[in-house]
Amino acid sequence: MTTCELEQKDVGTFPGVTLFTKRQAPGMRPTAVYLPPKHATAATKFDVVIWLHGFYVRDHEYLFRNDPARLREQVRDSGKDVVLVAPFLGYEYAVGDTFAGNYSVKDLASAKWGERYLDEILGALAKFVAPVASTGNGNGTRSIPELQVGKLIIACHSGGGSGMRNLVGSLGKYQPNLSACWGFDCLYGAKVQPDDATFWYQWLSGQSTCALEIVYGPTTLSQSVKLDLVGRGLATLDGNRPPSQRPALKNLTVSVGHYDAFPAFGQMVRVNDLDPAFVDRFMIPQVADKPPLGHKPASRNGEFLKQAIANVRGAFPFPKDIHYMIARGGFYSRLSKL
Repeated sequence: MTTCELEQKDVGTFPGVTLFTKRQAPGMRPTAVYLPPKHATAATKFDVVIWLHGFYVRDHEYLFRNDPARLREQVRDSGKDVVLVAPFLGYEYAVGDTFAGNYSVKDLASAKWGERYLDEILGALAKFVAPVASTGNGNGTRSIPELQVGKLIIACHSGGGSGMRNLVGSLGKYQPNLSACWGFDCLYGAKVQPDDATFWYQWLSGQSTCALEIVYGPTTLSQSVKLDLVGRGLATLDGNRPPSQRPALKNLTVSVGHYDAFPAFGQMVRVNDLDPAFVDRFMIPQVADKPPLGHKPASRNGEFLKQAIANVRGAFPFPKDIHYMIARGGFYSRLSKL
């Protein structure tokens, strides 16, 4: 039976250890793995970050070398000892006003796919780092270690949000290890059933061991604002203001992506979340936002949420490159806090 096999590349050209699948098991995905310089290859238990990319990624090697998210740089610069695992989800690209390609994350939702995937990658990594012991006849034998996951984090960018939504339900034995999900400009699912905001609100309401952090830009603003207000008990799932504020989810953070720094050597941009109280001043509809007399009140037909979304869209101008700035800076800042 075919099993995953990793090979090292970029030796001497990038710090740490960069690995790519030379072959993968049936049903798995080509994968890029990065061990930062601080990682001890002899370690048998370590924290793992699974990164789920979006469109415009040509293959799993492109993801580490060419993708504007610059994943290895964020892990390296954070100084944290985490193992970065990034499956290739397909190449999707724009053709006029539509998209073409083979990007798909449906299999990530199949029963225990996440468990099988991690088992395969950890098994391949164990074989790669296995020490060679000398024998009396001059041949070497390898003692394959059993690798274990400490904390597990799922991070995603852009279209990878649908992958993260699928993967949280297929982790199997690794489910208790999941400590956080980080979504960077990723809530595009307004038309799926249930929509992204509803899915994540219900998922978080049913468990308390995992935190969800969302950073959004203009293209994912509507679902992100909905999740923010519903999660804080300020809006109902149908977009109305509740009669009284409901308890907020303690394991949810939603913030608007912005920046107040500058590119460092043309590579790094730090994204700093705007102060939540400052955002609320513009986002939450006030008395002046209510429609005039004779119109339907803001508490019906989702008008409260619609007005909040419009308020944010009008209040915060986003730079053109905010989509990847959120991925770079958001990923780095959260890694740094581990």
